[in-house]
Amino acid sequence: MKRFFVFICFYFFSAFTIFAGGHDNANAFGFALKVPMSEVENIEKLLNDHYEFMKKTHSVTGEKEIRLNAYTVLKGPEMVDPTNPEKGTTGNMFYILTEHYETPKGFQNHLAAGSKWEGFQQFNEMLLKYRVAMTFPGTLVSQMNR
Repeated sequence: MKRFFVFICFYFFSAFTIFAGGHDNANAFGFALKVPMSEVENIEKLLNDHYEFMKKTHSVTGEKEIRLNAYTVLKGPEMVDPTNPEKGTTGNMFYILTEHYETPKGFQNHLAAGSKWEGFQQFNEMLLKYRVAMTFPGTLVSQMNR
């Protein structure tokens, strides 16, 4: 029942937020997770599953209107004091995932495909449990390409 509730909340939040006034220009999103080291293996498996889903359902070279321009997942340990690495880490790992689409239609296409992904519910549960920041929906502010 809890999983169903999470799905319904995310679905309605996504739909209403994306199409609500002023948000129809969204073409990107990102989130940051703070994960205890004991859960890193599970989270990395889920992130890898998401990456495989993205490779199967999205294109970085295809139709411009729905093209994925960038997909990144970064990870790094949470430092006790980032200005002094000798103080060590906290025992948590940060993950930052971002997606940027050429147009809002690409972003909407992602939401539709994502809702059909078999890992959708587990992914959303991960977000609810470990999210420390999120831009959803978002718009690209700047980017550099090679």
